[in-house]
Amino acid sequence: MLETAIYGFMILVTLIAVLSALAPVRVAYTEEIIVEAPIRDVYDDIRIQEHLMRWSAWPKETKSTCTVEGADGQIGAKTAFFTKGKRVGYQEVVSLKEDQEVALVLHGPGPPHRPELTFELRALTEHRTQVLAHFVNELPRPFNAIWKFAGLSKWTREMHRKDLAGLRAFSEPPHRDNNGRVVGRPPRGVNPYEHNKLAA
Repeated sequence: MLETAIYGFMILVTLIAVLSALAPVRVAYTEEIIVEAPIRDVYDDIRIQEHLMRWSAWPKETKSTCTVEGADGQIGAKTAFFTKGKRVGYQEVVSLKEDQEVALVLHGPGPPHRPELTFELRALTEHRTQVLAHFVNELPRPFNAIWKFAGLSKWTREMHRKDLAGLRAFSEPPHRDNNGRVVGRPPRGVNPYEHNKLAA
């Protein structure tokens, strides 16, 4: 019995090692969308976390609530995520280039990794903006195998596509949030994903 258990364990370790060797350590891709809105509005809708919570797919898809920590719209501002009242991680604004770029880093549970998402903005016309979302994540072995073969790379990329669609719906008239409600510009009404407002 003990020998069978040891043999099974050795097979599992070998399988994980093989899968880890086959899976990439670095995941990187770029998604793009055109938003019919001035670059200043789009820039603000990304850097201001209270805006971002309204259009991002993540709170709704992961059934999370959020709260902003720090000076919103500035480097160091954080969006903290809560599941069933428990804090499960946060994303932080780590770089800003006015009307050009917003970089975010995610800190959360799980393997030791720091996913980075950088929004690059280009003004095509006075009221038309190209948005490129550059995602980079590096995972140590053997966590890279779990990420790859559990389908997390595909799921994450689809979430970023939903995010860009949400950003476009929020920045363009009539300015809809992730629940399809018209919130105007600047957004009016309670943000359903904002933790403190839900708790109040």
